[in-house]
Amino acid sequence: MPKKAETYVVGNFKGGVGKSTTVQMLSFESAFRKNRKTLVIDLDPQGNTSDVLSLTAENFGNENLPEEFDSTIWEAVRSGNIQSSIYQIMPNLDLIPANISFSDFPDYMIEKYPSDKLSQFKYMEKLIEPLKDIYDVIYIDVPPTISTYSNAAMYVAEYVIVILQTQVKALKGAQNYIDYMSFFIEQYDTDLEVVGIVPFMMQKRDSVDQEIYTAAKDIYGAHLLDTVVLNQSRLKRYDGSGITYDINKNGKVEQWDKRAHEVFVNILDEIDEHRLILSGEE
Repeated sequence: MPKKAETYVVGNFKGGVGKSTTVQMLSFESAFRKNRKTLVIDLDPQGNTSDVLSLTAENFGNENLPEEFDSTIWEAVRSGNIQSSIYQIMPNLDLIPANISFSDFPDYMIEKYPSDKLSQFKYMEKLIEPLKDIYDVIYIDVPPTISTYSNAAMYVAEYVIVILQTQVKALKGAQNYIDYMSFFIEQYDTDLEVVGIVPFMMQKRDSVDQEIYTAAKDIYGAHLLDTVVLNQSRLKRYDGSGITYDINKNGKVEQWDKRAHEVFVNILDEIDEHRLILSGEE
């Protein structure tokens, strides 16, 4: 039986912790460095991931991408046809984009399946499931809230990557996310496992950051990745420029790009190891 795509939802119930950045970077490394056929599904009406990957396409010479996506996840949900909403960003990396029109999704699902949340989730599952036969890996970006968006993603995915910014509120947000995930699994009889918790945007010399990181290690143990995403201005720059992988005059990757990318390659490697353990393949 052919292997289906590993499907990840990336989450935390606190905004601004690096969730969308992680989706963007992991999907890029998966496609560009690991040569995996990779799909990003943007389920966040803000569409930040869609915007950054659109800029990334320009950086890598993709001139076929339209200035504005004429078919998004919203059109796919309403028509039942998801294929026409898939755009190639670069070799091995595709995107199903979102924009503000997708904010009508919860109301649309309630209208379609009144008082039947499970059917709402299964509708999204039916839409996305055929894509698992096409791709090696799928990453889903969602808003930082308990919502129809995040619930549908949890139902579709096999694994959760939790983002932990080393701040008190983010630590609580990560724990709330995991607690809710456990409730969701029991409530809707689905399979979902935490494959890794990513410490994000830590300041090396900040004593509070260090205390939160130590507390997280005590709470989460082996789930907490060894690789830490330190505060990097290059990652912030990608928000406005798209992801870059610039080569200098000596034929080597530009230093700051190299540093940003190596961190996420290491995260990808750790997540792969965790997934193999969870699936019993190691």
